[in-house]
Amino acid sequence: MNSKIKLIKSLTKKEIEKKIDRIKKTFIGIPIIKGKNGYPYSLFSLTDFRPAMKPQLIEDMADILVYYGDFANADIIVSEADRGGGPLTHAVSVRTNLPYTLANWYPTGVEGSISVKASTGFSGEGVINLNGVEKGQKAILVDDIISSGGTAIALIECIQKAGARVIEALFVGEKANLNGRKKLLKKFGIPVKTLVKFVAIAAFTEEYANT
Repeated sequence: MNSKIKLIKSLTKKEIEKKIDRIKKTFIGIPIIKGKNGYPYSLFSLTDFRPAMKPQLIEDMADILVYYGDFANADIIVSEADRGGGPLTHAVSVRTNLPYTLANWYPTGVEGSISVKASTGFSGEGVINLNGVEKGQKAILVDDIISSGGTAIALIECIQKAGARVIEALFVGEKANLNGRKKLLKKFGIPVKTLVKFVAIAAFTEEYANT
């Protein structure tokens, strides 16, 4: 275990509670709107930068994920480049000294790239593409929000297709009523850890639903 991980693991209960409290406050009073196909979509600093992300907030999130995560036993961190996955994963990587790779939705056609079909509640069908994961590696999945679990499932399938193994999946937020956690546990049986659980029930917004 490197010195940075040890330092975070040594944070006091009071320090951890303060950080979690600051994180939780960013989930309070956030409007949940009905997007495409009736999907309840939430506009957070972490996912849509509305309002803009404050450095202290992303630092708090990374600290708590490292505090609860098993990064001392991992070889690589995997996330997606879309929305909050990138900045969050970079902050975690700096703390753990682990390399990371970000999957994207734009195939490069490069030999060795792993592609898997994904189905997400908000944007529908797509193909997620992953590079940089090597056979035999132990990976930790890190992402901003788990909702219906479509993106996370596709990421894990990419990792497994590369010949690596996911040892746990970590998320800042969890839309508890969309059953993403249950889907991951049932399909893969890996530990799922989240910092903030909330129920997403959308209020209909005509303008947004037609975009």
